[in-house]
Amino acid sequence: MSSYLNELCRFYDRLAADSDSGMPPEGMTAEQISFALVIGPDGSLVRVEDLRDSKGKPRRRFVPAAVKRAVNIAPNFLWDNTGYVLGVDGKGNAERTAKTFAAFRELHEGLLGASDSAHALALLAFLRGWSPERFATLDEREALLDSNVVFRLDREERFLHEAPELREVWASALSGEGGEAAPEGICLVTGKRAAIARIHPAIKGVTGAQSSGAALVSFNCPSFTSYGKEQSVNAPVSESAARAYTTALNYLLQRGHRQTVRIGDTSMVFWADRANPAEKVVCRFFDLEPPSGDGQEEQQDREQVDRIRGILRALRKGEPLNQADRELDGGARFFILGLAPNAARLSVRFWLTATLEVLLRHVARWYADLEIERQFPDSEPEFPPLWLLLVRSLAAQGKAENVPPELAGQLARCLIGGGRFPENVFAALLQRIHADKKVDYFRAALIKAFLCRNYPKEEGIPMHTLNEGDKNIGYRLGRAFALLEKTQKDALGKVNAPLRERYIGAASATPRLVFPVLLRLTQHHVTKASKNGKDAYEVFFNRLMGDILGDMTDFPATLSLADQGRFMLGYFQQTNALYRKKDADAAPNEAAAGNDDE
Repeated sequence: MSSYLNELCRFYDRLAADSDSGMPPEGMTAEQISFALVIGPDGSLVRVEDLRDSKGKPRRRFVPAAVKRAVNIAPNFLWDNTGYVLGVDGKGNAERTAKTFAAFRELHEGLLGASDSAHALALLAFLRGWSPERFATLDEREALLDSNVVFRLDREERFLHEAPELREVWASALSGEGGEAAPEGICLVTGKRAAIARIHPAIKGVTGAQSSGAALVSFNCPSFTSYGKEQSVNAPVSESAARAYTTALNYLLQRGHRQTVRIGDTSMVFWADRANPAEKVVCRFFDLEPPSGDGQEEQQDREQVDRIRGILRALRKGEPLNQADRELDGGARFFILGLAPNAARLSVRFWLTATLEVLLRHVARWYADLEIERQFPDSEPEFPPLWLLLVRSLAAQGKAENVPPELAGQLARCLIGGGRFPENVFAALLQRIHADKKVDYFRAALIKAFLCRNYPKEEGIPMHTLNEGDKNIGYRLGRAFALLEKTQKDALGKVNAPLRERYIGAASATPRLVFPVLLRLTQHHVTKASKNGKDAYEVFFNRLMGDILGDMTDFPATLSLADQGRFMLGYFQQTNALYRKKDADAAPNEAAAGNDDE
């Protein structure tokens, strides 16, 4: 645990030292704020100031760190939603709303009651004098309801939470001064003795997790109690370290952030051990399709995609990174954390660390393993994004919401970690092919990647295009099946149930039961195709089938899963070859037999 928490804390310290980084300072978090309540020195409400952008969306602002809450009542300091700040919300529970407003007022009475600051006195006067019934008189009440608000003193530019004296109050509250003392212990992250956080701040932005946030470290059952230690004292992390790693994660998990990739239910975040321009481009390796549009930002993205494609092509040829791109620091160490939702908690799908050069070589190898002849080069990407592979290959009905979530995370780890292709992902892929009766470019590419990764020393290593010298029985039977299907079409034209839809699953799994029947049926197709004016069709068919099956005297009873994959690959590549346009000097009869473009 301490490994990734330690690196997140280091990342936080690095960016917190840079005021332009967008990382919240110590004790602060970035929250979506919509309005500011501008109050006078006497606590009167002067006006409601709209802080939203031109599209009416709240802006991300640094405010005192948010408390963690679910069904409990826990107010934030100097900001919150209208249920806490004004005693009005849209949830329909007036009794609870009255309690949230009372809790907000009580918190500020306790923290600011002894302060003689003009800001503190104005806020306390407002809270003592405000009545929730006055909300109905506000012109902004519809947009204001349930939104997050902050405070500003009239005729001042800064917000109350930015006032130095109130920031000191908040710092004292965080350190536990004047409150209940937190238990002390040795922090697993820093190795220093410090106050231990009993509850860690919430982490927001993980796909599928609760919108209010989820916990990466938490204990809430008696069975988790060990040696009398309750809650997060079981895994001692100091309060400052807990705030640092959660702030860093919330920073990385922002929507639209360039250091986050979401695939299935897995949210991956990337960062480096030192400032590196590649931090902002690593996510692009998961989607190398150029954006549409003519704006300046889209143009910059297209240039970035072209640059990354060039790097990957160079690495596939074996060039070192410093030759492929001299601006990137190949020795920089990168960290990759994969998170997935688990009720109110988060689970760690994977934690990987590698230098930038190693990481990019893993990505380059992934695309090299996927590389295969495309059926439709104009519409099929050379570097297919992982999300598109998942949708087109593993999702029922081709819908993104049907991608099995655990498979997405496993495949993402295979891509960036350079390890074996997950066997269960491959099994799910074959099941999808059997269900859909379809082998397209995306599925064939994944099959090729599986065979390249998991069976690199097997006879018949998959190639980019048709390999007529491949002697693997599964690959040859797939090629034969493609020829049988082509012959059916040449004889009968388009039919309601071609061989692929009726037999491809059984032919790939139990060829001995299916192929004798198909070969007898095909004799009629060959005869009919010959009568349809295709001279020498039977000669062409027999020669090609003989080249494919060779000295095969019997069909195997079953094929292993790997050989079923080779079957599908042989079928895909042979089909491409049969429908590929012939060269101008090709034999006329051969072209007639094999060039009915769909």
